[in-house]
Amino acid sequence: MRTKTALVTGLVTMTATILSTAPPSAVSHAAAAPASAHLAAGRPDGESGELWLARLLAGSTRGGDAWRHLRVLDRIAVRNGGVRAAGTPGFEASARYAAKVLTAAGYRVHRQQVPYTDYRVDAESATVTAPAARQVRALVMRFSPVTPPGGLDAHLVVPRAAAGDAAGCSAADYDGLPVAGSIVLVRRGSCGYTAQQRVAAGLGARAMLIYLATPSPNNIYRLHAFDPQAFTIPVASVTQAQAEQLARETAQHQVRLRLDLRGHGVAGATTNLFAETRGGDDRTVMAGAHLDSVTEAPGINDNAAAAAALMATALRLAPHQDKVRHKVRFALWGAEELIDVGSNYYVRNLPPAERAKIALYLNFELIAAPNGVRFVLDGDASDQPPGTPPGPAGSQVVEKVFKDYFDHAGLPYESHDLRAVGSDHEPFVAAGIPVGGLNGGVLGVKTAAQAARFGGTAGQLYDPCYHQPCDTIGNLDRRALGENVPAIAWAVGRFALDVSDLPAAGAQEQRP
Repeated sequence: MRTKTALVTGLVTMTATILSTAPPSAVSHAAAAPASAHLAAGRPDGESGELWLARLLAGSTRGGDAWRHLRVLDRIAVRNGGVRAAGTPGFEASARYAAKVLTAAGYRVHRQQVPYTDYRVDAESATVTAPAARQVRALVMRFSPVTPPGGLDAHLVVPRAAAGDAAGCSAADYDGLPVAGSIVLVRRGSCGYTAQQRVAAGLGARAMLIYLATPSPNNIYRLHAFDPQAFTIPVASVTQAQAEQLARETAQHQVRLRLDLRGHGVAGATTNLFAETRGGDDRTVMAGAHLDSVTEAPGINDNAAAAAALMATALRLAPHQDKVRHKVRFALWGAEELIDVGSNYYVRNLPPAERAKIALYLNFELIAAPNGVRFVLDGDASDQPPGTPPGPAGSQVVEKVFKDYFDHAGLPYESHDLRAVGSDHEPFVAAGIPVGGLNGGVLGVKTAAQAARFGGTAGQLYDPCYHQPCDTIGNLDRRALGENVPAIAWAVGRFALDVSDLPAAGAQEQRP
């Protein structure tokens, strides 16, 4: 863990390096003072060309600006049971706060109501009934089938280990085991839990328990049935630690479990929040992050940190919103954790003419992960395995803007397949709109090479508190926040004045 002294020393060293090289896309925090002296007048003295706004925003937007909003969002979570999920008072309070801040800054702020089907849990319990009674924490999978009222009681079966992490992906993994009428326990495999459930159900299993193997064995993750029609038996997740204990016991004697896993779909509504500049033509630059958490966590790294960074950027841009060449639209999405509900609804309901005006979309996720890596979305897939599809035409331009910024700033980064992390950029990709952005890593494990480049601890999750109750403000890496916030501001400022190297308006509508 870095001490405060080491952090300050590192920032001073970085600032000195940036100033000495004087690159166009890396304005140090030390340069913010002269820039801020000219906020009222517009461009800083001596600035010209298309980068003046990017320089000004990157030089004046700090991690501390985002931190002020994060403190408020963290308090909102605390006051609302540690949750800011869509459809909860915590989310509504978060949206009201953001709307108030952005309206006071002079933006045109509007809400979009988004209908959706939520999943309400009625029961989720797992009890070992033999050989000795005890409770096991279980989280029912959203939209999976349910047990009968009162639950079901059955013996536990664990498939034999298969090559790699594919246990339970083949019927052969259960050869000789009494699967019919059982509850099966599997590690999430390379074939995916939908396929694992299909195999178990085909052999007569009555339910399935699943766990994710991570360096944080006490974590538990609520899973989602992406295709509910493919699931025919109830499914729930348990922690790795609990699963391994059950597996050891099953190897020694018969273990019986009682599962009560029930829930139902309910109609819900959430909010997308937008703030637009007064000025700018019809070529619209969009920058977004989701505002909601999962129902099991306060969601401060995931994803209040990115939402706060956009709010901080918007406030620095506010005095100049009449000077932008292209309209800037900030988006705080609702119900991303329910699989991009808000952003999908927005893109799907845009009239074709309005969709054609969006020059690009920037998306940000988990930008202050405590053990994170700085991932830049790979627009052209040039750093991905052969056959990886690229993003829409123009995405490589967005990627280069971020990489050039970090190269000049002397900050490390890695390219990341833009389809590897599901988030709100996906509907824009599907619509053929150029995309880009940053994320700090989700369920990946930091390698030794990454630890050498970025710091942190090899062999541990990028964010051990991802989707866990510990994702509070105390979970954040303030250095990562301080490095990423100016980069976000730079990209917004750069594209607010210049999208000439992106496809012409409406070009994405011609994509097949």
